[in-house]
Amino acid sequence: MISLHLTRWLLGYARFSVVGGSNERFLNNCARAGIYLWDIAAGKEGGACVAVKNYRALRPCARRANAKLKVRERHGFPFATKGIRRRRGILAGAVLFMVIVHLLSLHVWSIEVKGNTSIPTEQIEAELVRLGVTPGALKSSVQPQLLQQKLMLKFPQIGWLSVNTRGCSAEVHLEEKVDRPLIVGDKHETICNIKAARTGQILSMDVYTGTAQVSKGDAVVEGQLLISCVVEDNLGYSTLRHAAGKIIAETSRTLSTEVDLKRSEVKPTGKTLTRRCLFLFGARVPLTFAGKPQGNYRTEGVHTDLKLMNSVLPLGFYEEKWTEERTENITLTKEQALAEARKQMEQKKKEELKDAKIISASEDAKFTDSRLIYTIKAKCEENIAQESEILIK
Repeated sequence: MISLHLTRWLLGYARFSVVGGSNERFLNNCARAGIYLWDIAAGKEGGACVAVKNYRALRPCARRANAKLKVRERHGFPFATKGIRRRRGILAGAVLFMVIVHLLSLHVWSIEVKGNTSIPTEQIEAELVRLGVTPGALKSSVQPQLLQQKLMLKFPQIGWLSVNTRGCSAEVHLEEKVDRPLIVGDKHETICNIKAARTGQILSMDVYTGTAQVSKGDAVVEGQLLISCVVEDNLGYSTLRHAAGKIIAETSRTLSTEVDLKRSEVKPTGKTLTRRCLFLFGARVPLTFAGKPQGNYRTEGVHTDLKLMNSVLPLGFYEEKWTEERTENITLTKEQALAEARKQMEQKKKEELKDAKIISASEDAKFTDSRLIYTIKAKCEENIAQESEILIK
């Protein structure tokens, strides 16, 4: 029913009245002529509706019935656009608009990457640009299968990838590979000794498997055998096992770092310049007409895409900030150099002594004309047990 009303409205129809003559004869004449009427009403205010294209065919039927026709109402698209059709500029603009929309629909105007976690989106977008997938590229030039192969070759950490074009948007969906967990076999399948990872004096020993070759209080050197893989049973037979144990020893560690007293530092002068532009359908439209400044500047840019209903629009803003910098030669005081050296040393302790407990430490600072050499000597408690696998054919 809805489609019937819509068809009538698009084709246009008129409601008319029959004046004088015989209404019954008029209706019979219309039926013989095959003219379809609807909403027929009786009486002086009655009448019917007819399609616009059939209205002229009603006149012979009315003359044969000695009646006249009077149009009371006009409905439908032809009458609603009657005033507009007289204005050729509007029609030309509508046609031009539809042509432009059709031409724009043949291109890719936005690119969206989904599913990546460790791979930066900027790297994937840069590779897509290198492969020719840019805002404004023809959708017919986007070959999903070829793009999938090239992107997976470029980024080996991608496990699954698909490229789809939806409307004027190109969507790249991917899943990154999940590293397979390291499967550690039965320790009894490998044979190894336990050797000293560092030189020191043993404070405590816990032997889980194997035969101890040293005892508490012994001084050992780096690489010395601590626990042997050879185990002798009660019957005097020897077997080779995977030696395991925990050997806590007191060790001496020396860490050193250097700080330059004279250096060049780049500092901002406080002078900045902001430039903005609009990206519209792949074209760059400047909003700020200031040129690139001359001198030493640091540039930072931010690109913002506009979205509608979680879809990226072919419209975005780019803002870049230029900050003027100057290079200054500075000389650190002894206090400043020591503070920086201690800061670097704390970081070095976290990296190199993360598994060791520092019992005591002494520092030594030597200044030259241009450098500070900062050294600490620390006594530590740490596990010096290190596995040394034995390969047997």
